[in-house]
Amino acid sequence: MSGRGTVVVARGPILEQILDDSWPLWGDGLSRQAYGQWNAAQLQTPWGRQHLARVALVDNGRLLASAKRYRFALRLDGRVVPALGIGAVFTPPAERGHGHAPRLIEHLCDEAARDDCALAMLFSEIGSTYYERFGFRVVPHATSDVLVSTKDGAPAVLVRAGDERDAPDIAALHASRLERYRFGMLPDADQINYSVARKRMLAGLDTSGRRTLEYFVTEEGHKAVAFVLLQVNRPGRPGEPEGWSLAACGDRDPDGARVGAMLQVLLARHPAERHPVIRSWWPAGFAPPQLDIARRGLAAEIMMIRTLDPAVRIDPWLGEDETLYWHGDAF
Repeated sequence: MSGRGTVVVARGPILEQILDDSWPLWGDGLSRQAYGQWNAAQLQTPWGRQHLARVALVDNGRLLASAKRYRFALRLDGRVVPALGIGAVFTPPAERGHGHAPRLIEHLCDEAARDDCALAMLFSEIGSTYYERFGFRVVPHATSDVLVSTKDGAPAVLVRAGDERDAPDIAALHASRLERYRFGMLPDADQINYSVARKRMLAGLDTSGRRTLEYFVTEEGHKAVAFVLLQVNRPGRPGEPEGWSLAACGDRDPDGARVGAMLQVLLARHPAERHPVIRSWWPAGFAPPQLDIARRGLAAEIMMIRTLDPAVRIDPWLGEDETLYWHGDAF
């Protein structure tokens, strides 16, 4: 990229400038110091050290554009596909309008293709038009309200807090359910633990106390056979219900009855309180009998993918009911 900048891993003053510039957009309520700690801590997890980097396009020490670069595995039409993830694309205001972000995106895609990645993936918060210019296409996915049927008392289901030892079982649950869909994330145990740790650190660094992370499993024979991962958002005003973002869940049984029972148990902890508003990126065809899934519409975070290997064809294109992708897997 001679004459148009060089792509480097962001460190030192360049990294601090990226964090300064991006904090107002993606700080998510954290202080600037906590935002820096949160980003650094993600890179120190076992998965983050191997699969995540903050990269920058620079020219003589001047920051032109930046992004997060992820490497992970997806499942597409029955095959495991190495993939590039692109997140947090950002151009400093003074450098906009010169094509720096497109050059950085193309560099990341070219680099990934040389490393045998077959797909590139990103989530857009600015619509699809900008990234369609670079060959990305929308994979539609919906957000839904999750309504839990409850009765007096709670089901006789043992629910305990999840921890790192459960990650291999949770990864196996993901892989098993993904076989019913054309496309989705295929996380390993380290990625499962990264996803949980990332959300747990975000909640812990938020001194407002407005959110917590709750991670529960049900086990049989000392193995996790179902799980739920919830981000709990405290109400802003008295009398309002909590908001539960169901970041991910899974069940060894196809009907998902354990997941439904687990949510009933969690609601029964506070029987006198109003039920929380539960929302999720809920996949088609997953219907625990205790739940009523009410589709709200397409998610605001637009999932987009681009093929990097000419041998990988997506034909027909992916439909909304053909993907299994939880909000907890987004980046």
